[in-house]
Amino acid sequence: MTGKRYIAYAGFVTTPRYFDDSPQQFLTVAPKGTGAIQRVMHVDSYEYRLEQRARNFHQLEESAICLGQSYCQVIGQVGTNWVHCNGTSPDDIRALCDDISAKAGARFLMAGMCLVDGLKAIGAKRITIANGYYRDDWMAGINGFLEQAGFEILWSGNLIKQGFYGSFDELEASEAETLWDYPARDVVGACVKAHEAAPDADAVVQTGAGFRTMPHIEAIEGISGKTPVASDMALYWAMLRHLDLGIPVRGYGHLMRSLTGGRQ
Repeated sequence: MTGKRYIAYAGFVTTPRYFDDSPQQFLTVAPKGTGAIQRVMHVDSYEYRLEQRARNFHQLEESAICLGQSYCQVIGQVGTNWVHCNGTSPDDIRALCDDISAKAGARFLMAGMCLVDGLKAIGAKRITIANGYYRDDWMAGINGFLEQAGFEILWSGNLIKQGFYGSFDELEASEAETLWDYPARDVVGACVKAHEAAPDADAVVQTGAGFRTMPHIEAIEGISGKTPVASDMALYWAMLRHLDLGIPVRGYGHLMRSLTGGRQ
């Protein structure tokens, strides 16, 4: 009789109406032999509004339980803004994650909370934020959440404030054309400009899970000289930290290199 197919089993809860390649990107970072599956939440006529996330918040638990029953050991929820869409605080979300983890039988991690944990892991206190494609209410929500977690925000802004797009109409047209797959110009440039706007910050934060920062982490770190803590990489880092596979992760910035083992 042979053993298990994978050395670790990971699950992802992903946003409705979005081709989220987080599981595929996670496997690029994770040690060889890791397996991943995905459950896309279903919301009729979803339009990426915070109130829609609040009304369907219960789907997080339902999705996590399904993945836990499918043998996942750790479950990552993609979509940073879910942590604040109901006005919840970091303490509320930490308790929620513990509760869902117990019900799912697997560790449940939310991307927005992983930003907090990643920043604390590197000792950051003052931060500068690249809010990417975020709308005003999204920015206000996640920035407030990070402030509640104890971080001082020296600067924050989205792609429009940074001059990459002239209006939200222009931004939305780009999103429709690329299926929210932003070019390297936007991803790297937004993080570098955030650093330049507040060079005394301890870390550069990228809040949008739809901004694929992972392939550019080392470039951003090299240009800015600061540790980037991005929504995608913070989630992968937290998932691998929990799995505690004892295999070093190299080539994806300081946060990933900081993995030392020990389940959290």
